[in-house]
Formats: sequence, C-alpha cells, structure tokens
Amino acid sequence: MYSTRTPTVLAGYLSFARLAAGAWWVIWAVTSYVCKAQELLTVCTFMASAGVVADETDWGERRRRSEGNVESVGPLSLHILITNIKSILNRSSRISMEAVNPTTCASCGMQATMRCAGCTDAPDYDAGDSTTVVYCDRDCQKKHWTDHKSRCRVMKQRKTLLRAATILRSALLTYREILYDIDLTKIEAKDGMLYLYQKQRAVTSRVKWGSFPDHLTSNVQHREAALTINQCTLATALLSRLTRKLLTGVHSNAEVLDIPIGKPLLPPKLIPGPDLSNCPHTVIKVSLLSTKELWVIDTAGCQYGFREVLVPYNKYIADKACQVAGAPTTYNWTETKDLDYFSTLPVMNNSRAQKLDREVERKARLHFADFVDRHVNVNILDGSASEFSNKLASLVERLKIYMVSFAESRNGTRA
Repeated sequence: MYSTRTPTVLAGYLSFARLAAGAWWVIWAVTSYVCKAQELLTVCTFMASAGVVADETDWGERRRRSEGNVESVGPLSLHILITNIKSILNRSSRISMEAVNPTTCASCGMQATMRCAGCTDAPDYDAGDSTTVVYCDRDCQKKHWTDHKSRCRVMKQRKTLLRAATILRSALLTYREILYDIDLTKIEAKDGMLYLYQKQRAVTSRVKWGSFPDHLTSNVQHREAALTINQCTLATALLSRLTRKLLTGVHSNAEVLDIPIGKPLLPPKLIPGPDLSNCPHTVIKVSLLSTKELWVIDTAGCQYGFREVLVPYNKYIADKACQVAGAPTTYNWTETKDLDYFSTLPVMNNSRAQKLDREVERKARLHFADFVDRHVNVNILDGSASEFSNKLASLVERLKIYMVSFAESRNGTRA
C-alpha cells in the first residue's frame, strides 16, 4: 500500500547514504594521508641518520611532531593533522630527487635509493669512478662499512678538494670584482676570440681602481674572463693563505706549476695591449698522498674559457694541449710574493705611480689575508651540497663587504 511518507523516507535514506559515503571517503582519505606520511617520515628519518644524504631540514623533529599529531587525532585536531601531512606530501617529490634513481644496494643486492653522504658529489678521477654507492637502509650501510670505508675516504678527500677549489675561485673573482685595475670600454666575442677593449694609460699615470664594469656584458663566461685575464700570478699569491687553510684536513702536497696553454677555448685579447698568447699559465698541482692522485686547481682558467676549477692532472695536460717544461715548485707563497719580486725590477720602478699603485695593491692583499684569518673556518667545507652552497654564498657576500670597506677607506683605492 502506497504511503505519502514513502518519498520522504526514501529521501532520508538517500541523504543518509550520501553522508555515509562521504564519511567513508573522509576516513579513507585521512587513512591514506596518514599511511603515506608515515612512509615518507620513515624514509626521511633514515635519510637524516648519519651517513645517508638528506635535506638540511630536521626530519627527526618533524617526525616527532607528526607522530604526536597522529596519536591525538580527533574532531578538533583533524584539520591540523591533514594540513601537516599535506605539507609533508608536498615535499615528497623533492625528497625523491635527493635520493637517487633505484639501483642495487651495495650490501644486499636489493633495490635501493639511499646514497652514502660521504661519497655524494665527489668528482671523477677516472671516468665513472665516483659513482654514488647506495643502500636500502641504515643496517645495510653498517654491514657494508668495512668494505666501503677506504673508498668513501677517498671520495671525501676529492669532494673536499673540489669545494676548496670552488671557494678559491670565488674568492679571486670577488676580489677582482671590487678591485679592478683595467679601464675597460667594451667586451666583444668574435672569430673565436674574446676582445677586451681598454683605455691605455701612460706608465706615469696611476691605476684607475674601481669595481668591475658590469654593464659591459651579461655573459658570465665573458665577465669572468675579463676579471681573470693575466691574473694567474696574482691568484697564486693572493690565495696562498686561503689554500693552506682549506687544505688543512687533506693529506696532500701543493706545488706551483707554470705551463703554456696550447688549446684555449676562447683566447682573450686586450686592445690595445701586449700579446699574452705565449705567456705561461700558473696553476696549482695537488697530490693526494693517500691515493697518489694528481689534480690541477686552476682558479684563473676562466680567462681561457675553462669552466672546471679542479681537473685530474693528466686530463688537464691533454685537454689543454699543455707542454710541461719546468718542474713544479713548492707552494709556499705569501700574498705579496709577486709584488715583492716586482719591487726589485728596474722596469717596474720607473715612475712614482708604479710604486704607489703597488703599495695600494699590497695593502689590499693584506686586507684580504686579514679576512681569511678572521672569517674563514675549515668547517665551510662540511655539510650537504645545499648547505655548502649557502655557506659559500655567505662567504662571498661578507668578502665583498670587507673589500669594499678597504676600497672606500682613505688607505684604499677610492680615497
């Protein structure tokens, strides 16, 4: 028998069904979020443990906070829980990027994605010999440590050397950026050459010190070439103290090597100016004593278009078509070694302007040395790739401020 209440009852059932379905969907969504978050938090906690690369975020603290939220789920905390979990899930793609593509665990042979922090970002000496070692978990890493530790220490030495070389080049470029002594008017790349046009000055005129004219080029390679042209001797002297400080923890031997560059990528040319193509180029040859590896640190190679600051010695000689004539000498230079030598040459003392300019540069280099003593700590070489990048950027900014203070002082170049 048909009842007038039937539609109302049916509508009520349908509304209840919708509510039930919606409730189940919410429960499923929250459960999925929680499960996924717990999985991600487990991975992140592992990554944060010693020996496995992780982001600089304190994942252990994040896990404790999230676990506390999971345990206290209720009507009033549901929104907070979902918000926190979504925040974690939104970072999942970056986390997976900081791991490596799935490969074989060095210990158990199973699929693995977590890499050893000590080996990460080390440069190759021979092609492919710095391949990252990966593990599926912390236990496998511990089990494999006896077999892996000798290789890991070699990779750490290489990585430290690369970071030190990177700092050295950045320091040189920063110094030159603030204290530039070429009156440039134009930078032009054509016919496989980089032409640097300058206003030539008389030997009796003072150097026109100033900051680098950034408006002349937006090309980073051309800018760095202009900053470092004919500056390899200055670099060797200026960076001597900083080199010794950064390599304190590296069992190595550093030597000075003069070599002609037979195959520059982009030869520079000052116009007007002397022909520098036959001038030898000065680099630092570093021997890692624990492995017998030989490396070249080339902080001023930018002038030839070279991008790598650290290169295996044999590769450097071959790629640049260098002819090694003289033997390397001990790298025991001071910041003013070249200036001290120039002061003994009659041709460098023909005018009062030459002597005054040399005295300004001597003071500038000693100011740089003071910065190294006061503000550079070897722990700048530690940490993840992102941490090192941040520390390097901070160091460069502080060095700029320090050198600008000299340039603007009454003893500096802009008095």
